[in-house]
Amino acid sequence: MITIEVCLGSSCFLKGADEVVQAFQKLAESLPPGKVDIRGSFCMGRCQEGVTVRIGDRYFTGIRASDVPRIFDEFVRQAVSP
Repeated sequence: MITIEVCLGSSCFLKGADEVVQAFQKLAESLPPGKVDIRGSFCMGRCQEGVTVRIGDRYFTGIRASDVPRIFDEFVRQAVSP
């Protein structure tokens, strides 16, 4: 299972974290159940850089909902595909 954590701290929330979560959730629906876990996270300490997402040990900063398909395909879909 791949865990995706999206910072929901006040700064990230104001910069669109909710839309980022929704974009990940929509794409996760295209995979079999139990392959992806999407979680909100407390502040990741990268507030100045925009919405922060953590997938495994990788951090992505300044993420917008429009960035999610590329990140999902490259770092999530490939990891869970047989």
